[in-house]
Amino acid sequence: MMLASAGSAVLAGCGGGGGSSDSQAAGKSSATANSSTSTSTSPSTSSASAASGASASNATDSNSAGDATQPTNTGSSDTSSQASGASDGLFYGINGHMAWGNGIYQTMPAAAQLAILQDLGVTNYRCDIADGGMATTLANALKGPFANSGVSILPVFNPLSAHWDPHSSEADAYALGYDLAVRCTRPLKGLVKYIECGNELDVDLKIAGDGSSTADWDPACWPSFRGALRGMIDGVRAIDPTIQCGVNVGIPMAYRALQMLWNGISPDGTTQGVSGAASLRWDFTSYHWYKSSGDIQCGGRNNACVDVLQVLKDSFNVPIWLTEWGWSGANDTPQSAAAYTGKALKQYRSIKDKYNIQSIMMYAVMDKNYGLMQLDGVTKNPAYAVFKDFIAANPV
Repeated sequence: MMLASAGSAVLAGCGGGGGSSDSQAAGKSSATANSSTSTSTSPSTSSASAASGASASNATDSNSAGDATQPTNTGSSDTSSQASGASDGLFYGINGHMAWGNGIYQTMPAAAQLAILQDLGVTNYRCDIADGGMATTLANALKGPFANSGVSILPVFNPLSAHWDPHSSEADAYALGYDLAVRCTRPLKGLVKYIECGNELDVDLKIAGDGSSTADWDPACWPSFRGALRGMIDGVRAIDPTIQCGVNVGIPMAYRALQMLWNGISPDGTTQGVSGAASLRWDFTSYHWYKSSGDIQCGGRNNACVDVLQVLKDSFNVPIWLTEWGWSGANDTPQSAAAYTGKALKQYRSIKDKYNIQSIMMYAVMDKNYGLMQLDGVTKNPAYAVFKDFIAANPV
């Protein structure tokens, strides 16, 4: 998980199961994402426009895949969102926390962060936000040092820090997501082309299995999960319909959760689920994959060898973004982390066109356990040179 916020505690009673233990990003930095420039820390859930949107339960495709390894190809007809895998200078990316109100990301100016990204050859910077003030921090960077720099910023909304309650109704969750998206998108209108709606909201909704079956997901919390995501997407589009929206999951084999959202299927304890819920449509599919999960082209337990990227391509027919990838944190030595970095970059670069991978965003530029640099903002780990040299030798 990109960030474990104070708000994440509300998930403790939802589902149970192995969600947290299966999270590939467990153990990452737990700093709270409260911006010193924040204008609001508790979004309203009473927005009239959001509530009206939540009440519309659209009739949807009733197809339901019995097994997640046999995905339903819905064939999205929105060709505007199906850019080639290496378009727009997005391919080589990295994660950071520019809008955080503490630590190195607060004390290091945006221009200094940009200088590191440019030294690495990175052209896409993923940064988490949870309110309008944090969004303004990114907007100021985009209007300042990042302007005409060749480096774009991918904002990612974090409803957990906006006090999302997975036990709430779908309408209330929709209203919260909509309000969060509206407040965060306003400062960024005209400055960004892409926004990621939510970060690993699925993690504590898994109650069984590895996430690849409908029966692995908690029926009680699913409506709130779906509502928050729907609200964020609709909120972004209400402010700027030209911005493309992405949705992610954090559990390695949770592609089934995305298929259910896309096809309007809700979990009910069976392998089929029940159809008829409001469906989601996004413009690019986000996914997270770490070394601890094995090979994304041959994933799954008990030697299942599921080609997760092929499942995503076949299921949604939109570009794929790996918005988080990296080694296994403190379980890796600096040398093994560097070796994995080179191996992963080579793999993803070689298959980007096959799967329409538009961006790969490493976690992270500065982090104690996962960073190319340490949190002093100076010390470079061995993986830094591997990352930089690979990009220089393999332009897209």
